[in-house]
Amino acid sequence: MKTYTVKKSAAPVILNAGWESEQWKNAETADVCNGFDCNSDHIPLVQVKMLHDGDRICGLFRVEDRYVVAKAQKDQDMVCLDSCVEFFVQDPAAPYYYNFEMNCGGTILLYRCEGSGCKKHEVIPDEDMKTIERYHSLPKVITEEITEPTTWYLGFAIPAEFFVKYSGSKLPLSGQKWSANFTKCADKCSHPTWLSWMKLSRCAYHVPEEFGELVFE
Repeated sequence: MKTYTVKKSAAPVILNAGWESEQWKNAETADVCNGFDCNSDHIPLVQVKMLHDGDRICGLFRVEDRYVVAKAQKDQDMVCLDSCVEFFVQDPAAPYYYNFEMNCGGTILLYRCEGSGCKKHEVIPDEDMKTIERYHSLPKVITEEITEPTTWYLGFAIPAEFFVKYSGSKLPLSGQKWSANFTKCADKCSHPTWLSWMKLSRCAYHVPEEFGELVFE
């Protein structure tokens, strides 16, 4: 099993500070590079960094991509059809995991899921979706596919209180061990791709039993 350590930031995390900024350069880099036989011939370079500042769990994806699209108009639209990155996470103290699916324009689909394959799920309401801060380097909506090489960034900050509310998680985060996976998809782009941080047994992401370990510094 892989382990990723979410380092603790002494100051509030700034999502758009830059991949090589003083704050983000101290974070570990995870490579989202395990592919599947169903991939097209376009394989983007996908990396992610994570930090926490006690109050928020923060992430920043960097994607060297091509054939980029973002057609989803609003939260809870099917962003997985677009150029999309995903953060799956579970506090093992609760039976639920969460699929923070975010397209390159910052639109999110998010459920509280239970059981492998998301057999049961609850749609997270709009008032709680709005508490998730996003940063995206590309426009919110891209209807005409960008076909030239494009590097884009997607940042997110999830309040720790979100997990307190929905999973009964305990604070502080420091010292806790959760489970997680980072993934990339582009289901309906002209060159579809699916990538995962963890090496999965099949091309399916809702598999909490195959998540890696997330350690909060």
